[in-house]
Amino acid sequence: MGALSGGITLRRYRVQGNVPKDWKDVFEKGVRAHVLVPINVDGNEDKSLGWCSIFDENDLDLSVEKFHFEGHVMLALRQDTLKPPAAMVKRLLKQRQQKIEDERQQQLSAAALRDLKAILVAELRKTTPPKTRTVDVVWNLDEGRLAIYSHAKSMNEALLALFSQTFNLGLDLEGPALWAKEMTQDDGKQASQLKAARPTLELLHGFVGLRPTPHGHEEGSQLASALRGELHQGA
Repeated sequence: MGALSGGITLRRYRVQGNVPKDWKDVFEKGVRAHVLVPINVDGNEDKSLGWCSIFDENDLDLSVEKFHFEGHVMLALRQDTLKPPAAMVKRLLKQRQQKIEDERQQQLSAAALRDLKAILVAELRKTTPPKTRTVDVVWNLDEGRLAIYSHAKSMNEALLALFSQTFNLGLDLEGPALWAKEMTQDDGKQASQLKAARPTLELLHGFVGLRPTPHGHEEGSQLASALRGELHQGA
């Protein structure tokens, strides 16, 4: 799923901050410093996150010519995960445990079993290929708008952090709240009214018969209780 192929699912952001005059050099240094670093199979990390080419997930040598096209910065956010399947670890661990206990004619202690599992996982890391996930990111430099082609919370949160680290700029989610803020920024009265606006009970808890009430949302429940109190006082 992405900007170049597949179905289109995206989330839009507004870029906050000014693009430097020497942005090509600055951005190339930033991108190169935050490209994906392949996971070391001899290490302990199980995830790695960084940039790769939007055209080739294996291209990590990113010069500005590879990610700037006609006023757009086009990159892919890549996440590698290296974790041997839990079912395989469990099955092989049980086999090795049984073999050792049969040879020694005694059960392994909890500490010995943990050590055995660590050795097994280290061995499997060397033969288990990492799972790779990529999400396209397209930034229109002239408009200051950016699109990430995923609604996944984890990838959007990763984008916010990586974008800031790479470009030293911020991102604001584009939507009704941002549009309303921009429309009222030159009108002090409207800006104050917008700031004082409160969510309705329907927004917090949904409409009867259309969707269930999200009782588990603590913040929403607190706001709803406060709103009910205000309505009761005003009655």
